[in-house]
Amino acid sequence: MKLPILNWLPHYRREYALGDLGASIIVALLLIPQGLAYAQLAGLPAINGIYASIAPVLVYALLGSSMAQSVGPMAITSAMTATALAPFAASNSTEYIALASGLTLISGVLMLGFGALKLGKLTRVLSIPVIQGFSAGTALLIALGQSGALLGTAWRGDNVMNWLLAAPHALTQLSLTPSLFGLAGLALLWLSSTPCIAALQRLRVSFKTAQLISRILPLGILIVGGLIAQKLLDPNSIRLIGALPSASMTAIQPQLDTHVLAQLWLPALLIGLAGFLQSITIAQTIAAERNEKVVTDQELIALGGSNMAAAVFGGMPVSGGFSRTAVNANSGARTPLAGVMTAGWMLLGVLFFSDAISGLPLPLLAATIILATIRMINLQALQIAWRIDQRDGAAWLLTFFAVLLIGPINGIAVGIGVSLLLFILRSSRPHLAVIGRVPGSEHFRNALHFKVEMPAHLLAIRIDESLYFGNCAQVIEQCQQHLKSHTQAAHLILVLSAVNSIDASAIAALREFRQGLENQGVTLHLAEVKGPVYATLAHSTLLSELGPVFISTHAAVQALNPEKDDFCI
Repeated sequence: MKLPILNWLPHYRREYALGDLGASIIVALLLIPQGLAYAQLAGLPAINGIYASIAPVLVYALLGSSMAQSVGPMAITSAMTATALAPFAASNSTEYIALASGLTLISGVLMLGFGALKLGKLTRVLSIPVIQGFSAGTALLIALGQSGALLGTAWRGDNVMNWLLAAPHALTQLSLTPSLFGLAGLALLWLSSTPCIAALQRLRVSFKTAQLISRILPLGILIVGGLIAQKLLDPNSIRLIGALPSASMTAIQPQLDTHVLAQLWLPALLIGLAGFLQSITIAQTIAAERNEKVVTDQELIALGGSNMAAAVFGGMPVSGGFSRTAVNANSGARTPLAGVMTAGWMLLGVLFFSDAISGLPLPLLAATIILATIRMINLQALQIAWRIDQRDGAAWLLTFFAVLLIGPINGIAVGIGVSLLLFILRSSRPHLAVIGRVPGSEHFRNALHFKVEMPAHLLAIRIDESLYFGNCAQVIEQCQQHLKSHTQAAHLILVLSAVNSIDASAIAALREFRQGLENQGVTLHLAEVKGPVYATLAHSTLLSELGPVFISTHAAVQALNPEKDDFCI
C-alpha cells in the first residue's frame, strides 16, 4: 500500500512553503494553551498535552489523507478519558498516567484495525442529530466541570447531578480574588475572539490581520495573567501549572494487563469513535471546499497510528479538532508539512520556554476550555433537526440529556442505541406507493401526487425501502390494505426499484404472501428488481413460483394487459 505522504510530498511546490509555515506558527500558538488545558481536563499533567501534540502530528503527516487536518488533544475525548479512568486511580498519579496511556493505545489499535479491515463506513453508526446532541451535552458538561477551576474552588462532577450535589460545598469555598481573577480572564479571552476582530475592522485593520491578532492574543493573555498572579497577587491564591518535568519527551509505559483490557476496551472504542467522527467531519468539509479527497479508511489508520504515538508520548487520546483544523486551513496550510512544522514549534516551546509555561494560571486554562466548548452548543441545529423530522429532534434531546445525566461515555453509548433505534423505526415502517401511468407516457408515478391511469384489474405498488425481517410484515399488511380498496385487481405488481437488499425472512414472507394471494385469485408479480436483490432471490424457490420478473413497470402492464383494456383514471 502506498503511503499518502508519497502522493503529495514529491509534488510539493515552493509556493506552498509560505502558507504551511504561517499556518504552523498560528496553530502552534493555538495548540499550546489548548494542549495544556485539555491535559488538565483529562486528569493528566499539563505538559502531557504538549507532548501529545507533537509525536502524533508527525505520524499523521506520514499516514493521513487530509491536506489540512490538525491533530491533537480534544476537549470531548479528554473529558471522556477522565470519566473512564476516575474509578481506577487518582488523577495525575503514576498509575493514572499509565492507565491513560493504555486506554489511548487500545483506542489507537482499534482504529488502526478498523481502517486496515476497511470498516470506515461502519463507524458512521451515529446520525447527525445524535452527534450534535452528544457534542452539545459534552460541551456543557465540560464547561460546568471547569467552573471550579475557573473560580478557584473544588467544584466538579462527571454528570450534572453530581455537579449540583457538589455545589453547596463548592460555593462555601469561593474566595473573592481567585473568583474575580478567573472571571476577568474569561471575559478577556472572550473579547479576544469575535469582538476583537470586529473592533479591529472598525479601525480599518484588514480581516486577515485582525484574525491573526485574535489568534495570538489568548496566549498573550495567559502569559500576562501568569505574571500578574505571580508578581501582584498572593502566590497561594491563584493556582499555576507549576514546575514541569524534564523537557525531554520521556516515553510512558502503558498499563495493559488483562484486567485493564477487560475494563477499558469499551471506553477506548467509544473515545476512538467520538474522536474519529469529529475528525472526519471537519476533514471532509474542508476537503470539499478545496476540491480534495479524504479517504475514510486511511483516516482511521492515520488516527490509529497517531493515538498509538500519543499513548507513548503524552498518554492521552488525540484526533482532528474543529477549531484547530479550521484555523490550519484558513491560515494557508496546503499540506501536512504544516503539521510537521507545528510540532517543531511546540517542541522548541517545551525546550526553551518551560519556565513561562509553568507560570500559566490554571483558571485561565479553564476559561480557555469553557470558551472552546461553549461554541459547540448549537441550539440552531436542534431547531433544524426538529423541523426536518421530530424524531431527529427527539434524538438530539435524548442524547443531550443522556450525556448530562450519565456522563459522556454512557451518553455516546445511548447515542449509538438511539441512532440504531431510529434506523429500525424508519425502515420498519417503509413508504409504499400505489402507482399508475402518466397519460401518454411510459412513466409511472404515485397516484396520490400525479394524475395517472391504470387498468382496473392491475394494482402496482412501489416499495421504497429494502426488505428485511423488521419490516416485511408491515409491507405485506399495507399491500393487503391496498388490495381491499382495489377489489377488481387480479394482478399485484410489486415494483422493487428502491429495494437494495432482501433477507431470508422477507423472502419467506413473500412466498407465504404469494400463496395467500393465489387463494384469493390474485397473482403476484415482481418488476424492476435490482441485480443484487435478484441474485439473492435466485437462491430461493420464489422466482420459479412467480414466473418472469419484469424489467420495468411498463413492461409488466403491457404483458398483463394483452387486450389493451381501457385505463382507469
